[in-house]
Amino acid sequence: MLVALAAFLPPGQLTTILALTITGWAWTARVIRAQALSLREKDFTVAALVSGESSLRIMFIEILPNMANIVAGALFNSITYGIAAQAGLEFLGLGDISAVSWGTILYWAGNNSGLLTGAWWTFIPAGLCIALVAFALAMLNYAMDEITNPRLRTDKE
Repeated sequence: MLVALAAFLPPGQLTTILALTITGWAWTARVIRAQALSLREKDFTVAALVSGESSLRIMFIEILPNMANIVAGALFNSITYGIAAQAGLEFLGLGDISAVSWGTILYWAGNNSGLLTGAWWTFIPAGLCIALVAFALAMLNYAMDEITNPRLRTDKE
């Protein structure tokens, strides 16, 4: 759907942002909504509701802190998805090929037969940068999980 939408719309940064937004929000919304509905039924949330706390206070004091790892994970996954999808669209020539990005570097390396001619320096740096950023975001996600989930901590004291 992302490729079809990007191919249908005129190329440009706004088109890429629009296509990524339209196709990328559903998974995050589904996961966050499921977690919020699960936390809504927990004893501490019901106790806060029975004690007369306002809905906003329950949401920001009781539910949101318990969703920090899910929200952070969704954020890091969305950023990774956005970078990879944008690079993929531009590699296919569906983005703004006059702009400089990792995807357009890969696009021009493919058009100039960089892989076939052995010119590895035309595509390896951009691919390596994409991989390193995705790995760094995965490590940040793992660190956030360790910080917010006490069962994952390994205290070596």
